[in-house]
Amino acid sequence: MSILQLNLNHCEAAQDLLYQTVREQHINVAILCEQYKNLGGNSWVSDVSGKAAVWACNSQAIQEVNTTLHSGFVWVKIDDMYIFSCYAYPSITIEDFANFLDRIVLEASCHKPAIIAGDFNAWATEWGSRLTNRRGEVLLEAFAQMSDMILMNTGTNPAFTRAGRSSIIDLTFVSGGLHRIATWKVCGIYTNSDHQAILITLDTSTRKNSSRWRTNSWNTKIFDGAAFTLMLEDECELRGSAEEKAGTLTSFISGACYAAMTRSRPRKHHSSVYWWTDTIADLRRCCNQARRRYQRARRLPEFSVLQEEFKSARRNLRQAIKESKQQCWRELCDADPWSGPYKIALKKLCKGTMQLPTRSNVRISWNSDFVKSDPR
Repeated sequence: MSILQLNLNHCEAAQDLLYQTVREQHINVAILCEQYKNLGGNSWVSDVSGKAAVWACNSQAIQEVNTTLHSGFVWVKIDDMYIFSCYAYPSITIEDFANFLDRIVLEASCHKPAIIAGDFNAWATEWGSRLTNRRGEVLLEAFAQMSDMILMNTGTNPAFTRAGRSSIIDLTFVSGGLHRIATWKVCGIYTNSDHQAILITLDTSTRKNSSRWRTNSWNTKIFDGAAFTLMLEDECELRGSAEEKAGTLTSFISGACYAAMTRSRPRKHHSSVYWWTDTIADLRRCCNQARRRYQRARRLPEFSVLQEEFKSARRNLRQAIKESKQQCWRELCDADPWSGPYKIALKKLCKGTMQLPTRSNVRISWNSDFVKSDPR
């Protein structure tokens, strides 16, 4: 399972790029802070304040949602794991921050295994900060009550950077059982936010088994029934123990399948968001390069020049995304309402399959209903 952790900084362009990043990186769950807006549907769960959310991507099913509404954090149960998304305002008092952490600890103590991630706006040398402030001390004291929670941050690559300065405030805690199968890293992909995306990968056995099943499947579309029947006409001698007989029978049937059809290959292609173009991809690449040059030029004479180049590249990217979305909207309005627009609306309303109506059968259905209801 792939989990993405990101603070969107309440930026529309950052959330737009998030949709494309989720598709490119095959993300299953997104842990978000300061989102621009909340999505509808059962796959998106947000806290009361609208500053923390969990998004189940790629049709990942949410098994359970916290019934008690909280401000600053929310949790959901996915694949028998409890995933917390947290955001602590930098302006709240120490007392409110301590109460906020106590509520998280109380919920996490009753729901295991857990992943607690988010922007805590706290500094501590334990996760790579230069010093430990009061919020960091309170956080360490609160999480010390959960002996099985382990900090994933390495401290070598901070996820927050602004004006050439960086700090480690995006933290990830996981239960001990998940720590053994988890990898943590800061992604270099451009997000259009002051925060970089954090990728958490869980090497679960469920994912391995499902991948193996997809790899060993057959392409039944080219099935040759005559060849399959011909191969089965040969006599299969079963000898030895039960396991040996099962192996012989499996090899015999597999040989018939090889003669009748080929193996199916898993699809590696990912679909992009509807407004994504090659031009936007190039602009995102240029923007990421400009950001790296700007961040590395701190205390250098060309710092201000590189800063303006980065701002210009970021502005061009935002404008390109906005224009592409407007163009797609105009094309959708000009299209046949029973083709693209109807399919989009139907997809939002229900997940089942339904026959798409046309102008002819809609008119016939209306006339028949009119005739039936006519008192004459």
